Amino acid sequence: MEFTGRAALVTGAGSGIGRAISLSLAAGDAFVWVSDFDENAAAGTVHLIENAGGRAEAIGLDVRSEPQWEAAFSRCDEAIERLTTLVNCAGKAATGDTFSMSLERFRDIMAINAEGTFLGMKHGIPRISGSGGGAVINISSLAGLRGIAGMTAYSGSKGAIRMMTKSVALECAGLYNGVRVNSVHPGVVDTPAWRAILADVDPEVRARDRVPIGVACTPAEVADTVYFLASDSARHITGTEIVIDGGMTAG
Repeated sequence: MEFTGRAALVTGAGSGIGRAISLSLAAGDAFVWVSDFDENAAAGTVHLIENAGGRAEAIGLDVRSEPQWEAAFSRCDEAIERLTTLVNCAGKAATGDTFSMSLERFRDIMAINAEGTFLGMKHGIPRISGSGGGAVINISSLAGLRGIAGMTAYSGSKGAIRMMTKSVALECAGLYNGVRVNSVHPGVVDTPAWRAILADVDPEVRARDRVPIGVACTPAEVADTVYFLASDSARHITGTEIVIDGGMTAG
């Protein structure tokens, strides 16, 4: 198995993309630290992993809190498995024009999406390096590649993830610490959260209207890409972004 003897920590893993990534890594025999702001949701993912024959443990983690990050990684330090993978998937979407959005809401989005990713890398990369190397995968978005009216805070935070990824990748390369850092940029992903946003609009119709290939991406397809980036097969890939958008940025 690809990740035997290795461990991964995945944030935002209580549902959606984070859950799919956790299931995928566990299927590759990684021990997965399933973290989420909602520890009960994280426990639900652990239950699915264990039912499939994998191994995992839930961690309640508010990614805005540096002490909580330190506590989470302290638990990883005590495990037999080497921490070789960190997936920063926790995130929060926000809509609203720049001129009516409160500074408090803007800061909250930046704290969860950008600062959370920064803290994960700050405390996780030294541990991954100490385990002999591995990979950090930061989940950004199509919104981190192009401007979207009404999504200044979200696009700004996801764009920050993209550029932090490149900067940290070069820092790691300069240290020869064996840690690769990449970002993944999904477009339309068919998650419960996306369907809730659509309200009365048929999600299949919306996908046909917005995605050139006519269908939304699935969380499992994002997870497949993350699995590859975490694996030894991607050992020469760092500082780059992988776009999973069905052609939305092609034109």
